[in-house]
Amino acid sequence: MEGMAAPRRVLVLGGTRWLGGAVAARHVALGAEVVCLARGASGPVPDGAHLVVGDRDRDGAYDALEGEWDEVVDVSRVPAHASTALDELAGRARHWTCISSVSAQRLDGAPVGADEDDELVPEDASGEEYGGAKSWIERVARERLGERLAIVRPGLIGGRGDESDRFGYWVGRFALAGDGPVLAPARDQPTQTIDVRDLAAFVAEHAWSRSDVVNAVGAEMTLHAHLAMARELTGHSGELVLASDAELEAQAIGHWAGPRALPLTLPAAIASHAQRSSARYRSAGGEHRPLRETLEAALADERERGLDRPSAARLSRADELAAIDSLASGA
Repeated sequence: MEGMAAPRRVLVLGGTRWLGGAVAARHVALGAEVVCLARGASGPVPDGAHLVVGDRDRDGAYDALEGEWDEVVDVSRVPAHASTALDELAGRARHWTCISSVSAQRLDGAPVGADEDDELVPEDASGEEYGGAKSWIERVARERLGERLAIVRPGLIGGRGDESDRFGYWVGRFALAGDGPVLAPARDQPTQTIDVRDLAAFVAEHAWSRSDVVNAVGAEMTLHAHLAMARELTGHSGELVLASDAELEAQAIGHWAGPRALPLTLPAAIASHAQRSSARYRSAGGEHRPLRETLEAALADERERGLDRPSAARLSRADELAAIDSLASGA
């Protein structure tokens, strides 16, 4: 949106956790007046931002918000939240940035290098299916806001504060293992991660002036290269136990996320999900910092939160060692 002045008054719907907090902090650093609408139960807003307490599950959540907004940023994955926010605030917003996800686009059949114009998954207004919920939110926001809307679709996000327990798994596991073995897939595969700091910078510095869709995905690299860098960073000296897809399946070890999953891994049939084009993101001013910097931030975060903490999103160390023993015995 050419000629539009940088936002001076910014509303972040959220702002106390992960990406929302990082976006709010970046807007503060750029000199904007930043208000975060949140329940306030997940932690404080960034220094310099102002919290307005509101529960988006309840009526009247937006009643305390006053005046007009140069920019509204909504990270919600809940269709009802997104729809109500549009009802309450669209008429008072000069521009709106919807944080969607590449999961709004198809997994099966996506070509290598798929861009913003690739197919969307079927919509799900109930919110039960993450990708379908984001697809629904995109359409409704586009219908309500037209040229005042930018849609940013992040891929996997990494760095400090990641609550998904995915990106930090490998660097944390190598640190935990020390000189012990670590289980990894023998099949090398693509992986893409965008640093939360780069993503927040893009949203705060570039998205507010756009009226299109941008897939904000990381630079493509191989998982084995990622593992090598994580091992070097942590000084892991133990064995890297490589297992085939069939061997991992026999041990009931899955992909991506889950209590018995190896994060960042994908089934071979949908590996192209981690090979999406970042061309528009880069041409729009988006940056990719070196992977090592993201790993360093993730490692510090893993150590603060506990390297062997319980998690429903990753393979536990005990289950990993049991699987390694089983593989060694041929069971």
